[in-house]
Amino acid sequence: MSVLSMAALRMVTQEGPRKCLKIYEELKKNVAEKAAAPLAATSTSTAPDTRGAKSPASSSRSAKRRIRRRKLKESRRGGEEIIGMRRERSTKGEEPGEGDDDDDEESVDMAPYMLVTHADGRTSKDFLERSLMAAFLLKCLQRVGFFACPTPDDEVPGAEEIIVAALLLRNLQLLQFNAHEFFETRASPGHRFRGSRPVYLGVAIYPTVARFNHDCYPAVTRYFVGRHIVIRAVRGLRPGDVIAENYGPIFTKRTLAERQRTLAGRYWFSCTCKACQEDWPRFENLTNDSVRLRCPTAGCGGLHSRAQQRPGKLIKCSGCQKKICLEDQLACLRECEALYDRGLASMEEERVDEAIGTLCDALKRFHQVACPPHRGTHLAEIALSSCLADYGNTWRPAAL
Repeated sequence: MSVLSMAALRMVTQEGPRKCLKIYEELKKNVAEKAAAPLAATSTSTAPDTRGAKSPASSSRSAKRRIRRRKLKESRRGGEEIIGMRRERSTKGEEPGEGDDDDDEESVDMAPYMLVTHADGRTSKDFLERSLMAAFLLKCLQRVGFFACPTPDDEVPGAEEIIVAALLLRNLQLLQFNAHEFFETRASPGHRFRGSRPVYLGVAIYPTVARFNHDCYPAVTRYFVGRHIVIRAVRGLRPGDVIAENYGPIFTKRTLAERQRTLAGRYWFSCTCKACQEDWPRFENLTNDSVRLRCPTAGCGGLHSRAQQRPGKLIKCSGCQKKICLEDQLACLRECEALYDRGLASMEEERVDEAIGTLCDALKRFHQVACPPHRGTHLAEIALSSCLADYGNTWRPAAL
C-alpha cells in the first residue's frame, strides 16, 4: 500500500465515522451551492407571481411535514445502523439520543477536503484503480471495528460505509496534487551542515501551502517545526511577483525534459516558468557569466549580458531605447559575489545567524541589479535553505 493510500486512510480514521458524515454533508452542500450559483446569476429580477401561493404559516407547516416524512424514510432505510448505534450507547450506560448534541457541536475543518481533485479529467482506468483501493481501505476499516455495526462480507455495505468509501476515494484523488512530503534534517557527526541531508518521513496535507503554484526556480524554501510547515523566502520579491514553491523537479538538478515529464505525469500540467521558457542549464553547467544585468532606467525591464558592458562605454537598451551604463550594476554584482563567499565561510564555521544575515543581504541586492541564472546566486540560495532548515526538525547524533 502506497504512502498516499495510508494518508487517505488516516484522513478518515482521525475524524471518526460521525465526523466523516458531517464532512460528506458539507461537500454535498458545497456542490449544490456551486451548481446553484450560475442559476442565480442568470435569473431575472422580475417579481414572482404570488397568485395561489400558500401563506407563510401554511408553508412552514408543509415544510415540517416533509422533513418528518423524510426522516421517517431514512430511519426505516437505515434502521439497522441506527439500532446498532443505540446498542453501542446502551453498553456505555447512555440513553438513546444522548451525546447527539455534543457531536453536532464538533467543528470540522473542511479546508483539506476543498482542495482540487481534478476528478473530471481522470481516465476510466485511473478511476477504477482508485475505486478498488478505496474499497480495500473500506474493508480494512470494517475489520478493525471502525464502524459500530459493520456490514457482513456477503452483504452490500450500509449507507454510512458507502459515505466513508466515497471520502476515501476523494482523499485518494486530492492527495495526488496536494500532499507535501515532510522531513527532518539528519546532521553528520563532524559538522553542522557538511554531510547533513533531509530524510523524508511521510506525507501531510497543508491546505494553505497546497495552493501555492509551482516554479522550477522557487521563491521560497520550506522546513518543519514539529508538525507545522514553515515557508521562508530565499530571495527578494518585488510587488506583483508570484510567490511560488517547487513541486519536486528543480532546474538545478533536472533537465527541462525531465521536469516537464514529471510535472505532466504527476500534476497534469506543463510548466511555463522562466527557467523552462529559457531552458536554464543544470547546476554543473552553470557559470557566473550567464547572468543578465537589469537596465538602471526606472520602469524598464531590459536585461543585458555581463559581457555587453565595456569600461567607460555606453550601450543602448533595447527596452527603453536609452543609452545606459551598467558599471554600477557590475560593481554591485561583484560585491554580491564577495558577500556570497563571506556567507559560505560563516556557514562553514557554523555561525548560522551570521550566515543567514549575510546571504539574505547579498541575495536581495543581487535581484535588484541582476537576473538569474547565476551560479553563485543559486549556490547561495541552496546554502540559505540549509541554514533556515537548521531551525526546523533536526536530528543530531549524540556526543560520545
